[in-house]
Amino acid sequence: MKKFIKKMYIVMLISVIGITGLFTFTSSASAASGCNDTSSGTELNRTFKVCGKDSGDNVIGEIYGSGFQTYGKTYWKMDLQRNVNGSYQTIGTRNGYIDWGSNSSRTFTNVLKKNAKTRIKVTYYFNSSHSDPIPNGTVYSGYWYR
Repeated sequence: MKKFIKKMYIVMLISVIGITGLFTFTSSASAASGCNDTSSGTELNRTFKVCGKDSGDNVIGEIYGSGFQTYGKTYWKMDLQRNVNGSYQTIGTRNGYIDWGSNSSRTFTNVLKKNAKTRIKVTYYFNSSHSDPIPNGTVYSGYWYR
């Protein structure tokens, strides 16, 4: 009987953890790589990977998606941020959407190199007017120096 109760407790614990994971964005940082794998949720079960990388005078922000989604588009706002005196400041913004089955990429042109921490911030929205953010739907890439 004790083994049965122990097994039931473990099953319930795993179920609670799994259900909780469906309703939150959780980040697994990859500090200096410029990429960040993020398992996500709200009412959708999906995984995003947000990356930022240098390309000459430009910076490229990329969003990769996988997982299940009930509709095709997730709208986003992408901010290029630089760390200035200990806090991140937005130095460029792009908008778009990720359509399931295809990735999304934007280029920030002529970005000055200041040897400072740089990252990509992506906020996800339910609509194209960016007025209805997905709860806990802000994701940061890892940082890199530019």
